[in-house]
Amino acid sequence: MGITKTIQVLEVSHNYTDKEKLLIQTIVLNSCKYFDINEKTLFNGRKNTANRINAIGVASVLLHQNCNISQREISNILKKDATLINRYIKKYQNLDPNFKLDLIVIEKMEQIKIESLKNCEIN
Repeated sequence: MGITKTIQVLEVSHNYTDKEKLLIQTIVLNSCKYFDINEKTLFNGRKNTANRINAIGVASVLLHQNCNISQREISNILKKDATLINRYIKKYQNLDPNFKLDLIVIEKMEQIKIESLKNCEIN
């Protein structure tokens, strides 16, 4: 698994209950799936593609709303600066459904939320 991945798993598992960990992981995985990127690109990518930025923004909002965790903790999970997480949350909470691209992101956010909550209930 590797040292860095092991450390990351231990940090996440130390702070949260099993259900919270599962919800966090499913939100991140579903965000990657719906925006067609992998976890490595989400966490460590350097190119600012629309899919990557949307995945980070949607994951930030859903983690903030559904897991009740702070922006600092979200920044640790997504390996981003806390000020960036603040910007993402503000931007993606205030998307305008009158714009076509914003509406697409809003719909994906709802699908990710529903699927993630469903996965946690099943497990």
